[in-house]
Amino acid sequence: MGIAYHKKTDKKYVQYTLRIEENLLERIKEISRKEEISINEVVNQSLEFAVRDYEKQK
Repeated sequence: MGIAYHKKTDKKYVQYTLRIEENLLERIKEISRKEEISINEVVNQSLEFAVRDYEKQK
């Protein structure tokens, strides 16, 4: 299962600093390399999926 890449030219981005567990970051980097998308895009798509899934559970 791959991550769908959709260029989001209409989205506004905000810079926000956070700490990520080292092993999780390594897994994110590996996905980024395999899918040939940025780490930022992997994180954004993953968070979007998690938030939507959370909202469905309510």
